[in-house]
Amino acid sequence: MKKIVAVIIFCLFAAGSNAIGSEGHGTSSGQQEFRIDKAKARLSIVPESFVSGKTPEVVIELTDVMSGNPMLDAGIYIFLEKASGQPPHSGHNMSDMSVAGPAPSQLSHAGHDMNAMTKGSTSSEAGLDFGESAQSDMSVDLSTFVKAEPQQKAGSYAAVYPILEKGDYTYTIAITSLGGKKFKEPLVYGGTLPYHEASKAAFYRMAAVMSLILFCGIAAVWIIAQRKAAKISAGQKLNILDIPWIKKFFKSAWFQPVFQIPVLLFFILIIIAGLFDIQQGDRNIATILMWTIWWAAIIFTFVFVGRVWCMMCPFGAIQDWLGRLFSLNRDFPKPVRNIWLSSFIFFGLTWWDSFSGIVNKPSLTAFLLLGFFGVAMSMSVVFKGRSFCRYVCPIGGLIGLYSMFSPVELRNRCMDVCREHKVKECIKGTDKSNPCPMFVTPMTLDRNNYCNFCSECVKSCSQDNIVIRFRSFAKDLWISSKGYIDEAFLALVLVGMTIIVTGEMIEPWHHWMDVVSKMLPFDTLGITSHIIREKATFLVVMTTGSLFIPLLLLGLTSLIVRKTTGPDSPLGLKDAVIQFAYMFIPVGLSMHLAHNISHMFKEGPGIIPAFQRLANEYTGLNLGTPDWNVTPLMGNEAIFWLQMLILAILNIFSLYAGYRIAVRYYGDKALRAFIPMAALAVFFMLINTFILGQPMAMRHTH
Repeated sequence: MKKIVAVIIFCLFAAGSNAIGSEGHGTSSGQQEFRIDKAKARLSIVPESFVSGKTPEVVIELTDVMSGNPMLDAGIYIFLEKASGQPPHSGHNMSDMSVAGPAPSQLSHAGHDMNAMTKGSTSSEAGLDFGESAQSDMSVDLSTFVKAEPQQKAGSYAAVYPILEKGDYTYTIAITSLGGKKFKEPLVYGGTLPYHEASKAAFYRMAAVMSLILFCGIAAVWIIAQRKAAKISAGQKLNILDIPWIKKFFKSAWFQPVFQIPVLLFFILIIIAGLFDIQQGDRNIATILMWTIWWAAIIFTFVFVGRVWCMMCPFGAIQDWLGRLFSLNRDFPKPVRNIWLSSFIFFGLTWWDSFSGIVNKPSLTAFLLLGFFGVAMSMSVVFKGRSFCRYVCPIGGLIGLYSMFSPVELRNRCMDVCREHKVKECIKGTDKSNPCPMFVTPMTLDRNNYCNFCSECVKSCSQDNIVIRFRSFAKDLWISSKGYIDEAFLALVLVGMTIIVTGEMIEPWHHWMDVVSKMLPFDTLGITSHIIREKATFLVVMTTGSLFIPLLLLGLTSLIVRKTTGPDSPLGLKDAVIQFAYMFIPVGLSMHLAHNISHMFKEGPGIIPAFQRLANEYTGLNLGTPDWNVTPLMGNEAIFWLQMLILAILNIFSLYAGYRIAVRYYGDKALRAFIPMAALAVFFMLINTFILGQPMAMRHTH
């Protein structure tokens, strides 16, 4: 395991190093490529980022479309003007073509991704890389243009052009001759070119990676020092509660509130901004904080520290505070004392988001949070403890499964001490502590699913028999004493759901949905509305792909396992499905992480201009003009390889967990049971890899 950890750390460091220097595919925001006549043109500004007081050069490089050779003897004239009345653009590779007119100021620029054709052109696709070129012949007054002079590099032409401020500029290029061929009227091409200050994203990435490396070094030295101080021998696990100041903190009455109060204020800010600020998903801090940053970040907390988020969650905090003031303290109904309800609520909300676009609607986000607060508060005055968190919270079941991967655990120090002690304060509570709000018993606790590290058992245990220690990643997946069908079902639902939700955001998705739609009996049912067909098709695909197909595939694989292990197979079909389902938790987790880091690294920096706008508008502060042309924290290529790294590592854990489960139940027939399950896990991972390899839409624009 030490070698595995070392490999993981090395790979993460390599990924971080790649991220520092990578800005992704494509040209920079100040560079454009297009075709004009027989030439492929590349337009750029040097330096590529705006520098106050420095006069840049506008550079055009021309190469022959067919041969790739430099185009010589070109007469090129350039005109730039500040784009007026238009929002900042995102800096994509292609700009809109202008409509032909008698003067540059009359040229209209739309600023979209693909070129709109000028008068006299054919189609937009024809003017990109093949077919007819995208330009027009017309009479243009070149007196306001600047002539681009030939440079030392063949096919390169440049003009010194004063640009006094950063922003988006509309450009017009007039070509009077090309490759010795003179035109009766100039060929004119126009578009929009963003020119902004250099992003500090590279510096922030470097600082973040260096800080992480420094933190890891300090943490390693600290752990070694604590082990030495506690006289722990090799192979023994360090109980962090043996460190006096940590134990004192866990036993403090402020242990939970010091986390809960700031998080509650954070959610109140989201609700207020969602209700009263601008109703635009990519401009409002409510949707950016909630869905781009918070939702992505907490998944990492599940992986590394289990259900710690639940301890500080504002919905749980409200239950704690109100329940201690007044509660009927009734037991939650026994038939739903599981995660079935939580799982179906999560599925329903995910389906609803695909219909309504919650992540793009600040007010809807706020009302959703208010609804959760209302339900949590209502349940706190009726039921015991955190019944909402344990049985109803839409992400409660998901958090429990993902927390099984965490390397941190709370357990009893010695089972015999628990057996001999009759009082059981950890269950009943004391005058200085409360009963476990999640209804778990440290005496029998053997996995992380429902412990939120609230420290109530640490405060109450008079025998000092509680330990919090580090262990191997994902150990719960194969060491737990029992499996449960509701957890097994959710594990498989997450595999299918993460594939579909991620697939929905890639380019081929709509084509796939059209194919599925044609297979459904809409005509027979008389359904003609395109919107209804589209929504119904997605509902069918999501329901089938999440609730049925993964379970069916695991069931078929379990039949194969029974066949390969013989008539005396130790597990029946149902038990095999339940036990092996846990090996697929890393599969769903990997896609969940990979999907969300793309949004977080690409769209997360949008919180800076969003906060600037909010502060400028409501506080009277002047934090500068928001620049919505944010640079991703990682380039596309770095994000892709980080996603592949996550998939590879978690696939290894999935396979290892499957092997350990097979060894536990099948003994000397373990390999026969493992191979079919491993094939299914790899199959899911290959689907994940294919989907992540496709271009993905932004969360707040799709």
